[in-house]
Amino acid sequence: MRTELACLPCFFGQVARTLQHAGVNGNRARAITRRAEAIIEQASLDVVPARTTTVLHRMLREQTGVDPYHTVKKTYTRIALDKLQSLRRRAQDSADRLEGAVRIAIAGNVIDFGIYETIDLNRSIEESFRLPLPSAEYRLFDEKVAAARRILYLCDNAGEVVFDRVLLETLRNRGKDVQAVVKGSAVINDATADDARAAGLDESASVIDNGSDGIGTLLEDCSPQFLDEYHAADLIISKGQANYETLVQERDPRIFFLFKVKCPVVASFLNRATGDIVIARGQD
Repeated sequence: MRTELACLPCFFGQVARTLQHAGVNGNRARAITRRAEAIIEQASLDVVPARTTTVLHRMLREQTGVDPYHTVKKTYTRIALDKLQSLRRRAQDSADRLEGAVRIAIAGNVIDFGIYETIDLNRSIEESFRLPLPSAEYRLFDEKVAAARRILYLCDNAGEVVFDRVLLETLRNRGKDVQAVVKGSAVINDATADDARAAGLDESASVIDNGSDGIGTLLEDCSPQFLDEYHAADLIISKGQANYETLVQERDPRIFFLFKVKCPVVASFLNRATGDIVIARGQD
């Protein structure tokens, strides 16, 4: 993947939404936006969008002096926890419990304030069970899960990790050694260790952080501890578009990407429609 011209309005949209969440406006907001304009102007179109947005959000946190998404992360963690028992039942009632848990996990990927301004979780859950899940890729995933002993699960957003718990518990109940990975520090509404604890994620898997505040998984920016676990894993489950953007070029057949297609650039790259649900294997 690479940055397309269609990514540029999205970059500016993320800046505007972040300043709104941070409560910054007026002259201060204009000054910060000018800094963002300079970053975007100098950004290479040959890198994936997540690398540019990583630089943007580092600047935004530095300039605002706050974690702009702190409140929204707490809110959606609480909303998701209220749904946890019904999500578990939905997966358990599926003819294939693993597939049901995968669909639940993908449904939670809609909790993405880097892209969306409003979120309809109930609609996302119903769509995730209605839309087709690529059958060949799912069957291969099922086989690889059965064969794997150590599974690394790359989480995405706060709140979403509650949905991930359903899949993590399904994997654990199959006797798998599962580690869930969150971000090393705040970036957009991605889950950190604090968000993981608030979501009870440690009740469903062991939890580590990747030592990075990068968007997606920027391997060169991650901690040695995370990299040791990454290289030792038999299977890697990668949640979200940004993890797809930053890891697909690794061409690692251990990776399965689970996410909801949220933008036309990714949709075009995958030859899918915006809104589709995806399970895709990294290619060797």
